[in-house]
Amino acid sequence: MPRHPRRHPTARSPLNRPAHFSDTDWAEYQQCQAEHDDLMAQVAEREAQMEHALIDAYDEYEFDFIPLPEPHHAPTSPRRSRGR
Repeated sequence: MPRHPRRHPTARSPLNRPAHFSDTDWAEYQQCQAEHDDLMAQVAEREAQMEHALIDAYDEYEFDFIPLPEPHHAPTSPRRSRGR
């Protein structure tokens, strides 16, 4: 039988209001949770935009890169063998 991941002890289902929360407290908690979820979605979207921009910038750099020509060395004169 597959095991379900353990939930944090304070994690609550939106339909499972803790007994010590009043209706007002629970509504405020749900509103804060919704705002938090929205903010996290915005952060994830911004991170994705930044990642795509970084990848695009790298691709542009990589494809537009013109390597420097190889340095030309002065031809060396052949060594003369010294006969003895």
